[in-house]
Amino acid sequence: MSGEQDKSQQTEDASEKRLEDARKKGQVATSREPSTAISFLILASLSATGLGAWIASRNEQLMKQYLSGQVKVDMTPEGMQTLLIDLSIEIALMVLPIAIPMVLVGMLVIYLVTGPVFTFETLKPKMEKVSPIKGLGRLFSSKSLAEFVKSVTKLSMISFICWYVVSDLFLPAIHSSRKSVDDIVMLMVDGSLAIVGLVAAFFFVIALADVIYQRWEHAKSMKMSMKEVRDEHKESEGDPQLKAKIRQIQMEQAQNRMMADVPKADVVITNPTHFAVALKYDALGGGAPTVVAKGKNEIAQKIKALAKESGVPIRENKLLARSLFKDVQIGHEIPEQLFAAVAVILAEVFKVK
Repeated sequence: MSGEQDKSQQTEDASEKRLEDARKKGQVATSREPSTAISFLILASLSATGLGAWIASRNEQLMKQYLSGQVKVDMTPEGMQTLLIDLSIEIALMVLPIAIPMVLVGMLVIYLVTGPVFTFETLKPKMEKVSPIKGLGRLFSSKSLAEFVKSVTKLSMISFICWYVVSDLFLPAIHSSRKSVDDIVMLMVDGSLAIVGLVAAFFFVIALADVIYQRWEHAKSMKMSMKEVRDEHKESEGDPQLKAKIRQIQMEQAQNRMMADVPKADVVITNPTHFAVALKYDALGGGAPTVVAKGKNEIAQKIKALAKESGVPIRENKLLARSLFKDVQIGHEIPEQLFAAVAVILAEVFKVK
């Protein structure tokens, strides 16, 4: 029941991260039908070309040699072994020129359908693969049912195609005993090409339907629940509470560094209650006065208290304090339009010192 409940809660489309993680584990929407369809198409195409004519001619020669008695077969074990080896070589020479392109193109089609997938994850031993309960679950799953229906459909259609082609060739095949070897070979070639061509066309339909189904089934299996979406977002973006705690620590560290510079300031300009800005001026450096600390409300009161403890002069100027707090960052020099107002205060402070 819990598994069904989890499945019912998986209503959200899979994220890119989930799909990428599944691809790394070898879980992709894959289908063997396109490669099978392409293989039959290549078989039909090559059979209809000069290669097919060469194979037919070679078959004809072999049939003439063995049916006419041109080749004397030694019925001893050594002779039968030699005959088997010779026939195997002849068959390999006829089959490999077609089989090799079929395998290569089949691999290429699988690559184009699934994309690049290279992982050892599927080779790792898993207990669920040997679990009888898990095995029964996979046996009666919707995917297994779809594979069963697909297999029955393919077997039925291939049988029907073979029957359809052979039924047309039935009478010519009966009378083939009165014909030459050339006629028998051509009858075999015509029947084979007809069967391969029709099967290739049928497998193209099956391949198209299977690719659509496999992608739909994969997308369905990758769906996520709202909790999984939230957990993934939290994992990728970071825990909001943890990020807030980090920001708080960073602000506290920055505030502590700022407070350490208050005793070094030349003057603290206040609002007087809401803002406090500490300035330092290096006359020998030749630059403008620099804001070394600033704060609002509670922090402003801390700056003022620390300034009193450290003997730093405090001067009240509401407009100037507000402008400095708003326009100048800590560690930056004051803008030119505030030079005059700040110069008056610094001159008075230095005069008192």
